[in-house]
Amino acid sequence: MTAVQQNLFEARAARDKALEIVEINAETWFERALFVIYRMPQGTEGTGEDVRLLVVEKIGQPHHHNVFGALISQAVRKGYLRKTGEYRQMRAKKSHARETPVYVRAT
Repeated sequence: MTAVQQNLFEARAARDKALEIVEINAETWFERALFVIYRMPQGTEGTGEDVRLLVVEKIGQPHHHNVFGALISQAVRKGYLRKTGEYRQMRAKKSHARETPVYVRAT
């Protein structure tokens, strides 16, 4: 195993552990947020930023803003969202118009 592969495995393990911690700390909000995504009409496209705005509109802010990365990752793992391969610029001022993946509510 090369050092690069080992680092990738370690990085993924660290990511998964961090996601578990976020999910545990935000369990009630997190489950409701996943349900909001699940209830999105199939075929709806948008960025993670669009999902964040929808979730906040429906159930309010989470305990910490970093939970949104875990939320999108979990929604993809559960099959609620999938990447389209397209990228768009984010619109929020604090996002500095950076490119971000576009997701579609999976069927």
